[in-house]
Amino acid sequence: MVDVERVLKNTVKKGTVQVGTKQTKNAVTSGKAKLVIIATNCPHADDIISLATKKKIPVYAYTNNSVDLGVACGKKFPVSVFAVLDDADANVMQLVKKK
Repeated sequence: MVDVERVLKNTVKKGTVQVGTKQTKNAVTSGKAKLVIIATNCPHADDIISLATKKKIPVYAYTNNSVDLGVACGKKFPVSVFAVLDDADANVMQLVKKK
């Protein structure tokens, strides 16, 4: 079983990510994003999911809100969405494969 919080924290700590709506949209548009992680209360969820789907980038719907996603990422602030550019072998892609 995949420990989602541990995988997210390792990805943010060791890998390359773009946190926030604007940065995530830019990463998706440029094709640099490998995966998009989105919280349940992301205000721009529909736009980001639509954009990622058009670019064939997988989206992982985190089951909690942005405060919990921020904590899971090891941040001291809410994170509603972020794009993974490089996971640094944190195996973040397991999140979308386990569905």
